[in-house]
Amino acid sequence: MRMTIIRKKTGHALGLLLCIVGIIMFLITAWRLWEEWPMISASSSLLSALSTQLLEGEYAVLEIRLKLIHYTILGVVLVVAGFAILVARREKVTVTEEITVLLECPYCKHQWRESMSRTHIKSMGYPRVRTLSRRKCSKCAKFIRPKIVSTNV
Repeated sequence: MRMTIIRKKTGHALGLLLCIVGIIMFLITAWRLWEEWPMISASSSLLSALSTQLLEGEYAVLEIRLKLIHYTILGVVLVVAGFAILVARREKVTVTEEITVLLECPYCKHQWRESMSRTHIKSMGYPRVRTLSRRKCSKCAKFIRPKIVSTNV
């Protein structure tokens, strides 16, 4: 079994910041539409009144006056860019490395492959010790200590 962990590279904070700012942009748009909701809901066509408010309604943040549709578009762009940075700035790191071992039954000489972790092979004393713990051979059905023929080290 290969065990991996996800390591966050530099830029992770930038991705989070862009996502948070994009969500704040969405909240500003929703808040402004909520303030105008009585006027929008009194209209005969709800969809046209909502789109009119989005296209014509203005709001100022830090002395920058933009229409609500611009806040919505900017919010979408920032959330997508932040999410892309978060995904791109991750790295999978292998914690345990697996190797494939060719084993052989000492009685019937049947050979098969198994994968084991490198640390397990080294801890049992390989290459000095070339046999593994008892297992059942799939061909002759005897309990044996299989011999390590080769590894892909």
